[in-house]
Amino acid sequence: MPKISVSKSCEIGAPVERVFELVRDFCSWPDWSPWLIADPECRLEIGKDEYSWDGEVCGKGTMEVLSVDEGHWIDYQLTFLKPFPSKARVRMEFEEVSGGTSVTWIMNGGIPFFIFWMKSLIQAGVGMDYERGLKMLKELIEVGSVSSEVTLIGLENFSGLVGVTKGREVAIDGMEEAIGEDYEEVRKSYPDGQGFGVYPKWDIVKGRASYQVGVLLDEEPSAVPEGMEVTRIPEGEVYAVRHIGSYGHLANGWAAVMMHERAREFRASKAQPPFELYEVEGEKGEVKICVPVK
Repeated sequence: MPKISVSKSCEIGAPVERVFELVRDFCSWPDWSPWLIADPECRLEIGKDEYSWDGEVCGKGTMEVLSVDEGHWIDYQLTFLKPFPSKARVRMEFEEVSGGTSVTWIMNGGIPFFIFWMKSLIQAGVGMDYERGLKMLKELIEVGSVSSEVTLIGLENFSGLVGVTKGREVAIDGMEEAIGEDYEEVRKSYPDGQGFGVYPKWDIVKGRASYQVGVLLDEEPSAVPEGMEVTRIPEGEVYAVRHIGSYGHLANGWAAVMMHERAREFRASKAQPPFELYEVEGEKGEVKICVPVK
């Protein structure tokens, strides 16, 4: 069985005792789970030492506590039943650091031989899920709640758009900052109009992506500033979700779309790239994420 290994960490501004206590309590997991946010109808059973789920999008499985070293680590047995059977060992490690606690989320497991060719993709995807989960855990502990809400819209017709954008190819890790810089540059020339972004390339294995970010216009311009370009998206059917909350958690909305695609609720078009519409901008923004479908 092909093996996969994932390890992601973050620092949380709270004492080890507090962080450990919250993670040890399975009742807290729905508040920071990077998967349940995409499957609100998922059925849960939560006990002191076992947590199980059964959902159309999340699949089915259990997480069982195997051993605990108070304040240092928790070992789990993770068992997936759907979409395919597999097992993994999971560990949460806690270490006191200056200003708080370092939390490391580790998984070592395997995948079935019939999907061996997806090993790199699955490993990269789980890594991104862990990063999203740790980011929500950090905010839950430091702030008291998570500023991230995903609303599933589903299939709908899109009327098309035209706008002026600026973009580039970047490492996914630095994407948020790069998008902010380019969006601000476009806004200097086009202060009015709704913002939007288009993502022609997204390679999570290599950690690279390309984007075009800018402003919608009522009609196509005859000329645009140097370094910018006209971007068009044709009308057609899309699968959409809406993310409300901090832009730092926007990946939750994108993950929800991808999870629903894997659950075969729709088939994404290979001819048209996914895009997002900035419906409400600000600290608690509203972003509509759209994936053109076949």
